[in-house]
Amino acid sequence: MADSASPPTADATAFRAARIRPLSEPGGGSLLDHAIVVRGGRIEGIVPVDQVPKGVPTHDFGEADLVPGFIDVQVNGGGGALFNETPSVDGIRTIVRAHRRFGTTSLLPTFITDGATAMGKARAAIEECLGSGEPGVLGVHFEGPFLDERKTGAHDREHVRAPGPEDMEIVTQGSEGVTVLTLSANRYTQEVAGTLREAGVIVCLGHCASTYDEAVQAFSRGATGATHLYNAMSPLESRAPGLVGAALASDRVSCGLILDGVHVSYGAARVAHRALGRDRLMLVTDAVQPVGTDLKEFMLGGQRVRLEGARCVNEEGNLAGSALDMASAIRNAVQHLGLDLEEAVWLATRSPARFLGLEDEIGSLRAGLRADFTLLDDSLRVTGTVVGGELFSD
Repeated sequence: MADSASPPTADATAFRAARIRPLSEPGGGSLLDHAIVVRGGRIEGIVPVDQVPKGVPTHDFGEADLVPGFIDVQVNGGGGALFNETPSVDGIRTIVRAHRRFGTTSLLPTFITDGATAMGKARAAIEECLGSGEPGVLGVHFEGPFLDERKTGAHDREHVRAPGPEDMEIVTQGSEGVTVLTLSANRYTQEVAGTLREAGVIVCLGHCASTYDEAVQAFSRGATGATHLYNAMSPLESRAPGLVGAALASDRVSCGLILDGVHVSYGAARVAHRALGRDRLMLVTDAVQPVGTDLKEFMLGGQRVRLEGARCVNEEGNLAGSALDMASAIRNAVQHLGLDLEEAVWLATRSPARFLGLEDEIGSLRAGLRADFTLLDDSLRVTGTVVGGELFSD
């Protein structure tokens, strides 16, 4: 059922597309020849095109699918920038701009394992972005440094450590936005869990070699997510279910999945989708510098990384982030997992919004929510994005 629009106001704008997919409810389908009326950066209503109030300017996107803007909870870099190397407002803007071209309208800049001083700079840059209303920045994701030394992956082992007082102050001091922290089960003590819970930090398990029982205990302490499912974590085996098994068996844990055909096989991705469903499986990119560029080689944490096809590989031969963008992840979900477009988009919109506790702000198209949406052509390529009611062409 379409929302009804209020009488026209001077600052109202309408956005029309052949098919609008609100994703306000499962199986909601498309609204044909409708327009979204936006005022003050928020959705005022969705109405048939012939009911757009007179005098309201309309952007007509023609034969496009208009869907909620994509949400990415794990973005290390893009546009040639890496958050760790450029922990500044300008660096964040470069990353946001690069991913916006591929339909991502909201993201968490992700800062990987580093020293406390560098973490403090990253936190300060995020706070400045949030204070200035930088479009698209939801907060910050600290991936590490409180990781399991047995599962560091491409993270700098020199900085992997147990959380100290200075670290915890940086993680918990955010005054605005969302903070997500990825850590291992063996670093997630009862004391640490209590401090993070009190500060409202969303906790994910990742880079973790825990047993199934250790992972279950960590989830019972308040962890609600698993970072890049299957990767850098104890696997599911018949007599040792590990972190993968604990996450898939849970009825409340959300899991990020890097759907590039490299980090996870499409068969394993189908298993995850079947076990977790649309509300607890999230598409993430774990992207680094190459997204939106022609880069074939770059530095990551002092390591030289090469882009080989879809693989970002460091000098040790380990995967080091990805060159994935969210639009490609959605195409892969449709083409390789056999999902319909609504289901695929749900994994990049409604599911992460739910995980972040932002369902009343972003993730679907209904009255009162922020006017964030993405335009897709018949090939599921992004032709435009709107963030807070503003049309972007970059």
